[in-house]
Amino acid sequence: MTESTPSLKVAIVGSGSVQFMEELADFASLADIGEYELACHDTDSHRLDISVGVAQRVAAATNTPCRVTAHRERKGAVDGALATVVSVGVGMQESIKPDFEIPARYGLRQTVADTLGVGAVIRILRTAPALAEIARDVVDYGASPLVLNVTNPMAMVCMALDRMVPDAQTIGLCHSAWQTASELADRLDVPIAELDYAAAGVNHQAWFQRLSHNGIDLYPRLREMARTDVEWSRTVRADLLRRLGYFPTESSKHGAEYVAWYLHRDDEIARFGLPVNPYDQRKSDNVEWLGEAEAVATGLVNIPVEELPSGEYAPRIVRSLVTGVADQIHVNVPNRQGLVAELPEWGVVEVPATCDGDGIHPIAAEPLAPQCAALNRRYLEVCDLAVRAVVEGDREHVHHAVMLDPNSSATLSLDQMASMVDELLDAHQDAGRLPVGLCR
Repeated sequence: MTESTPSLKVAIVGSGSVQFMEELADFASLADIGEYELACHDTDSHRLDISVGVAQRVAAATNTPCRVTAHRERKGAVDGALATVVSVGVGMQESIKPDFEIPARYGLRQTVADTLGVGAVIRILRTAPALAEIARDVVDYGASPLVLNVTNPMAMVCMALDRMVPDAQTIGLCHSAWQTASELADRLDVPIAELDYAAAGVNHQAWFQRLSHNGIDLYPRLREMARTDVEWSRTVRADLLRRLGYFPTESSKHGAEYVAWYLHRDDEIARFGLPVNPYDQRKSDNVEWLGEAEAVATGLVNIPVEELPSGEYAPRIVRSLVTGVADQIHVNVPNRQGLVAELPEWGVVEVPATCDGDGIHPIAAEPLAPQCAALNRRYLEVCDLAVRAVVEGDREHVHHAVMLDPNSSATLSLDQMASMVDELLDAHQDAGRLPVGLCR
């Protein structure tokens, strides 16, 4: 490993995020791109040290010419970077607690609260301003304006950055499409490398439009399994496939809170085994994951080299940009070019893409089924109002977004939603997490 400063640099903002550690390991083991610097930044010094330790151990274990650097200041990390990957959680786990506890007091059930619904609407209010600052630094100091965002709520974040920092090239990256494809390949007994698939729609609610093996359509088999498989048929995903005809890209736990049909009913929660308001479990999981990462960083456990790479998109994009070798991915990008014709041009959509030495190239999707497009449009309307709230500093749009949210509107009265939103906004204002324009 060279001690000189490589000309190629990739910045990781929020490198201490525990859910980013697999991706961080992929970034530290890009052995085919030559010498490069992996510049890590995090506002939490302890987490920064852990992430740097993980990356250094992975680079050493894989004999990769990667120079890992730690940056307490963000500018130093993004300065001269070919690409900047962003994985941040404003306020950490404590900021999520009221997003679960306050709605629960009103009788609203959530499962993840990070993509759509009241939890996601509140999250974008505190997340968008911070990410806009990061994106502006990338535009001002990066070697390119490429922002690879893995922060949720994905669609809202990408819509906000598109409006707040249009000079940044923001690409949203989510692993739900390829992870679900891997799960389906296993279920259908097809090698994942031989599975031909494409999904389109919106993040966490995209739809597999193509699913085949050796030219044979696998959807008939999948639809039959959704009807007859005793265990698998009792999932939200299988239920959506039966009723809408297409399989969604996100898990049943996630998908249940993007629609109006499940979480307000005790019988549906029991039938599909949905976790309700699992804040304590999420906090426990994060503590456990951080401990596992620290054990890797300090050498208490061996590097699982055999599990690398994980398959996450951001490292694959960097590899393609540097080597010119094309790769197939899925991205979240503005719909201005009509990539999904059935969805509004002001929205952010998830579509297939190729990446190579010339950049990232989204591919226009096949026509969406009208029932799937209808769900996606309501999803995007909620996102638009939430983003308008933070971009325009309009507190009333927070109320409007929640009023249109499928899960909230199926569960609560308008008065309950209004009180819940005000209580949430006041809680985050008291904690100093709310943009000034939304305070009262």
